[in-house]
Amino acid sequence: MDNLIAAMRSDQLVVDIGCGQGSFDYRRYPCRILGIDLDFAGGPQSVAPSRVSYVRANSEDLPLATASADVIVCNHSLEHIAHYKQTLSEIRRVLTDNGVVWISVPNGFGFDDALYRFLYKGGGHVNRFSFDGLVDDVEQITGMRLLQWTPLTSSFIYCTPKRTDWPYLPRRLKFLYKLPASNTLGIALNSATRLIDKLLNSRLSMYGWGFVFGSPGTVIDSSLHSYFNVCIGCGSGHPFDSLQGFTNRHWGVKFYRCPRCAQTNPLFHPPAGFE
Repeated sequence: MDNLIAAMRSDQLVVDIGCGQGSFDYRRYPCRILGIDLDFAGGPQSVAPSRVSYVRANSEDLPLATASADVIVCNHSLEHIAHYKQTLSEIRRVLTDNGVVWISVPNGFGFDDALYRFLYKGGGHVNRFSFDGLVDDVEQITGMRLLQWTPLTSSFIYCTPKRTDWPYLPRRLKFLYKLPASNTLGIALNSATRLIDKLLNSRLSMYGWGFVFGSPGTVIDSSLHSYFNVCIGCGSGHPFDSLQGFTNRHWGVKFYRCPRCAQTNPLFHPPAGFE
């Protein structure tokens, strides 16, 4: 979504639906940002209040004027919204004529989503999306068209929950969390699924997709990127070439230290279709 938000001016508005603590780093962008959620999951980001606001509201009834938002972000949120079609209707209402929307959702029929639902007893995922199903819903309800899309790979970050999340974890995940090797589970899954994908041309490491929708005829200058190397610590994707200066080897395997959070991750050369 960076290619969309980075182009926004200081007088333009980006709305982050289902933001939690913020589904992207608000401090990196000069535009006005409005975070909307029913639960801010421990408190919103600490950023300048002059350009960032938060509203506790339902996405099916957005507290915004018609045609007031330049970009809308639904980053890993539509799968949690029961009446998501009403949310899509509201998105169309509040978006400007030249506005665009970023939507990322998990592949509801893939390995990553199945594992997440098992570990978290559903984890709040009330919708299962397919590629074609999501695109059809958005285009039919909003009248917008798919402008860009990119595959997204998983970091399996949810396999190593934070200590602060302990009271909310289901029993099966608490049991897993107490095992001696639990802190390496995410790295093991990150490595194993990517190795299998490279060898068998499978999609075990795939999370889902990121989509950009806009009015017919809308042109976006920059392109989307799809990163095969995604950090288990913070979930950030990085270009393979940019990680070459952060690497070391253990037991013949190359690892990199995430430039954003310093977490150690296995490094893989991307297969065709990425970056």
